[in-house]
Amino acid sequence: MGNRSVPDETQKKKRGRPPGARKVAAETTAHTGGQRQKHTPSTRSTRTVIKESAASPQVLQDQTIQNIDDSVTPFSSLLHTIMYRDRMELSRVARELAVAENTVYRWMNGTSEPRIIHLKRLPEVLPEHRTQLIAAIEQTFGDVLGNPPPTVREIDKDIYQHVLELMTNSQDDETRFWQISEVVFEDILEHLDANHLGLAVTYAKLMPAHQDGIHSLREVKMRGHAPWPDTVDSKAYLGSTTLAGAAAVLQRIQIWNDTDNNRALVEIDEYERSACAVPVLRGGLLAGVLIVSSTHPDFFKDTTACQAVAEYALLMGVALCDREFFPSALLHLRPMPPLRWQREAITRTYLNRIIAYAHQHSTSRSEAEFWIQREMELEFEDEAHKFVEQQKAVPEISTPSDYSRFFG
Repeated sequence: MGNRSVPDETQKKKRGRPPGARKVAAETTAHTGGQRQKHTPSTRSTRTVIKESAASPQVLQDQTIQNIDDSVTPFSSLLHTIMYRDRMELSRVARELAVAENTVYRWMNGTSEPRIIHLKRLPEVLPEHRTQLIAAIEQTFGDVLGNPPPTVREIDKDIYQHVLELMTNSQDDETRFWQISEVVFEDILEHLDANHLGLAVTYAKLMPAHQDGIHSLREVKMRGHAPWPDTVDSKAYLGSTTLAGAAAVLQRIQIWNDTDNNRALVEIDEYERSACAVPVLRGGLLAGVLIVSSTHPDFFKDTTACQAVAEYALLMGVALCDREFFPSALLHLRPMPPLRWQREAITRTYLNRIIAYAHQHSTSRSEAEFWIQREMELEFEDEAHKFVEQQKAVPEISTPSDYSRFFG
């Protein structure tokens, strides 16, 4: 035993202080920013750097981004895109998931993988990126989310009675449309998306005819569950390249699912991964189209869901008056710019143009709105026509899904 005690004692004499002093000195070194790192092993130096980075998250974030390498995945790359230099958003996500901010940083550069429970919660925590997150998670980790298409039951027949009562008691056409559409839209959202996984409902009516016919439909009412907003004020025009346009022209239900690999055939909304469009008809005449969109890629492979949308379209017809229905022979739908481009343009100028028109022509707001809608329809039609001309010069731009490359 004496032979073993000698090295310990020698080591103590070499360092020149008792064990207690060593412990105090080490703690002091850590608290003074690592001034004596050259006397400590490399592992201790690493730990000191991490402590300093934890105290300065922006420094760690910059180091994280600089050290991105082959470990980057579609998932980590998307997180980087969403939260790079957005400290407040990153902090919020960390709080929602009950993890440290450093953990989120490591997810962003691919050096750490989230637990399945966190992967499942992320689309809820970042609802505006839900569709992209689900796709990136599935691409990186496989089928870990386990999100089968929601099961849709038949429509509760009480909604029919409710709608008929509203029709009977309505005082005027505008009130009838507002009351019935509110009830129908609310029932669609609760019936088809009870778990708030992501659904949008839109009714688009035929625009007034020009000399050569009707060029587009215009959204007049929209409601949604995240990632869509509850409602949208910037109502877009739907032309010949949309699912609604196809339903209007063919006068029958149109269905699109992202899993069918035919995305290029129609213009798709930002969060839309499946959709069902049903024409609203009366006696062979057409008033508009009811569109239901889902974030789930094959939601409308369920025939019960499609049948439900068809029944809701019948109920929407009850909300409309006879003068809103037109012969399908008047349809001469034209291509329109991408929905996102339209909404941005409408948000920038629509209200100011209405006010200016009403002031210039000494007319009511409703009349000014009517004429501004017609003007913007023709302007958007011209923008889409420019794209067609561009397409002739660039043959590879050949489908509605390529529009964004032109409109930016």
